[in-house]
Amino acid sequence: MFKLVIIEDEPLARSKLKRLLTDLPDNIEVIAELSSVAEVNSWLQSGGQADLIFSDIQLSDGNVFQCYQHCTPPCPVIFITAYDEYMLPAFETHGIAYLLKPYNSEKLQQAWQKYRQLTTKTPVSQQGTLLQLQALLNHLPASQAAFVSRIPIRQQQHIYFLEVNNIVYIQADGNLIMAFDSSGKRHYLPYSSLQAAEAALDPAQFFRINRSELVQNQYIERLERYCKNTLTVFLRCEVQLKTSQSRTSEFNRWLGL
Repeated sequence: MFKLVIIEDEPLARSKLKRLLTDLPDNIEVIAELSSVAEVNSWLQSGGQADLIFSDIQLSDGNVFQCYQHCTPPCPVIFITAYDEYMLPAFETHGIAYLLKPYNSEKLQQAWQKYRQLTTKTPVSQQGTLLQLQALLNHLPASQAAFVSRIPIRQQQHIYFLEVNNIVYIQADGNLIMAFDSSGKRHYLPYSSLQAAEAALDPAQFFRINRSELVQNQYIERLERYCKNTLTVFLRCEVQLKTSQSRTSEFNRWLGL
């Protein structure tokens, strides 16, 4: 019996996955269904164990890589997402397969077979493979991290580069993703969504405080309670932003409060 965990915030997508899992040739049991970053963090921190995780990436309250950065997944992960820009960090975070929505039963079967091939070796052989993989990971240079340090900004006649350390906050307005630097200047970023921008940035530096805004920690000047479960975030550029109720608790933890 294989014990599986599903991380997915869309009920229909979760139902589809469970239905397709019943077609697998092995006996499985879904032991947990998690739908938010907060729930994933709680499960990981409690020492949750499983044979395999099926994980969406962009959840209702944030990016799941925030969880995996602080707590290593206890088993391999098959990522299922609608975004192809997360592929590199996925395979750097115990990922063994990457399914793009909408996927079908055949794709799921292929991912499952890959998992079975990786886990049906003899114990000695498996241990040797794990040691080899760990050695490779340990020798990867820091420069291969998936997070950008500067962003190319295209204009009509030229391209210039925006230093990430100079970004105070990022804001989404429809399909427009804008960064505001320490001088208050606005820059239009080359990302299709706020989620894509969030995935490119170091989660130790940037946090999404609501559906449309990311802030950089070094520019946070102070916090004030706005109302129950909502904070006003005062930035050094004299800008005030507000956390959403669903993000405030995680924001406090991110700040170490």
